[in-house]
Amino acid sequence: MKPEFIELIGNARKRRGQKFRNQLYVFLMCLLVSVFLWILVKLSREYYYTINYKINYTQIPPSYKLTQISDSVLTLKLRVQGYDFFIDRFFRTTSHTYDVDLSTIKVKPQGSVYKGYLLTNPFGYEISSQTQFQNNLLSTTPDTLFFEFERRRK
Repeated sequence: MKPEFIELIGNARKRRGQKFRNQLYVFLMCLLVSVFLWILVKLSREYYYTINYKINYTQIPPSYKLTQISDSVLTLKLRVQGYDFFIDRFFRTTSHTYDVDLSTIKVKPQGSVYKGYLLTNPFGYEISSQTQFQNNLLSTTPDTLFFEFERRRK
C-alpha cells in the first residue's frame, strides 16, 4: 500500500503542476498582450524631437579666406509621431551632417575684415524635406550663421 500511496501523491502533484503551468502561461500571455498594447499607445503620441547636424562649409569664395564662424552645429526641432521617432532613433543610421554652400554669400567690408551671414531657416526646411519628417519643422537653432573673412593675398 505504501508504493500506491506515493504514486497517488505523485499523480496529484503532476495534475496540480499542470494546472499551475496553464495558469502561468495564461498570465504571461496576458502580460505580453498588455505590454504590447502599452507600447502601441506610447508610440501613437506626438513628441518633440531634436536633431543636431554638423555643418560643413563648402564653396568658400576664392578671393576670401574663412577666418571665423559663429556655429558649427545646426539644431532642428521637429514634431514627430512616436513610431517615426523610434524608427529614426534606433533603426536608421543616417549621417547627421549638412553642407552649407558659401558661394552665394554677400560679403561686406567692416574695417580690416569682411563679414557675411546666412539665415538657417531654409536649411532646416531643406533637411526636413529630405527626411520622413516633412512639414514637421518647428525651429532651427541658431537662426543666423555669421562669418568673418580675410582677403587672400595674391
